Amino acid sequence: MGLRREGFDVVIWDFNGTLVDDLDLVVRAVNLQLAARSLPLLTVDRYREVFGFPIAEYYRRIGFDLSAEPIEQLSAEFHAAYAPGLMGCPLHPGVMDALEQFRAFGARQFVLSAMEEKLLHSALARLGIKRFFEALYGLADRNAASKLKRGRELITDYRISPQTALLIGDTDHDAEVAEALGISVALVGAGHQSIDRLQTVGCPVYASLEQLTPQFSAVSKASSA
Repeated sequence: MGLRREGFDVVIWDFNGTLVDDLDLVVRAVNLQLAARSLPLLTVDRYREVFGFPIAEYYRRIGFDLSAEPIEQLSAEFHAAYAPGLMGCPLHPGVMDALEQFRAFGARQFVLSAMEEKLLHSALARLGIKRFFEALYGLADRNAASKLKRGRELITDYRISPQTALLIGDTDHDAEVAEALGISVALVGAGHQSIDRLQTVGCPVYASLEQLTPQFSAVSKASSA
């Protein structure tokens, strides 16, 4: 299944795992938590099979007792290890080319993330790509709740037509958010969930942004012909 042919004038990006390659950092940070509780550690492959939203359910799946430790406490502990390392994470291959190409097509670009918004702003500035985006929508805290509410606010605040908007993400939750917002979605299998998991969702899945970007080009050219 490929991208629909009508074309898009808005691209809404997920951040973690889609724009920034923070996979190894996330696994290291959560493994520190697991080791402190003598719980089995995660490999990268295992993490990509179990990670998902809600975050509380993911923590339960990997062995945490949320009746003894609230998710707010676990999230704070995770970010104490994660946030300092984020500034050293690179962009995924193909990100800069994709951002440049979408801008050349005249697409408005936004970020919609479950990351705390202040950290999101500083990370995008450090990566040198903040200039590509009309607005950045993150969350008010670091508990990684669903970003659907912020997505609805983004659509309303910037008068985005769902019919011509595309969300690019790396998890099944991104697909759920896009469906709830009534917008198209494309998933990239280089982030926080395996490509095999993503292919069960029923939407376009690409191994990398370098595979996705030519599809966008073809759609854009067809819509302007």
